[in-house]
Amino acid sequence: MADMRHSLNLELAPPAAAVVQAALGRLEAVLTSHGLRLTSGRRAIVDAILGRQGHFAIEELIEDLRARGLHASKATVYRALPLLTEAGIVQPAVVTGDEKSYERAVGQEHHDHLVCKGCGAVVEFEYDAIEILQREVAARHGFTLEGHMLQLLGRCPACRARSALAQSDANQSHPAEGQGSLP
Repeated sequence: MADMRHSLNLELAPPAAAVVQAALGRLEAVLTSHGLRLTSGRRAIVDAILGRQGHFAIEELIEDLRARGLHASKATVYRALPLLTEAGIVQPAVVTGDEKSYERAVGQEHHDHLVCKGCGAVVEFEYDAIEILQREVAARHGFTLEGHMLQLLGRCPACRARSALAQSDANQSHPAEGQGSLP
């Protein structure tokens, strides 16, 4: 059966030193392959990402860095994202409209997302049948999967209830012609 978890945007206690060192080692290998080095700014970004749980916007990550006493521009963080993604430290999470959120990839189980188009609520879920189907589709087309992002869009129960209530109120205040009054 599916394991459903509501996504929360909570900060965690600092991650274990071994997790941090492994992540930094992976980032350093990626940086070296691009002719770059591990700077204190990049190290701080990794620490901030690993200290988070759930989805976060880049602005929240920048706030985390500033709370740690580091000045990090939006441009610096955005330039680091492709390298951090390649190193498997962070991954894009949910895209709604113009908004894009990220989540840490290190130490996280793979999952997919249900996203409410009404209120933006996100539910993380795992469902083996979907994973199997994706591999079968890729194989049928000669692909070897290296990863994927699945985001299902819809309306959560609360938004559907609000919509039904609004529709009911609209119907009561504007009865159909021929109903509700005499000529």
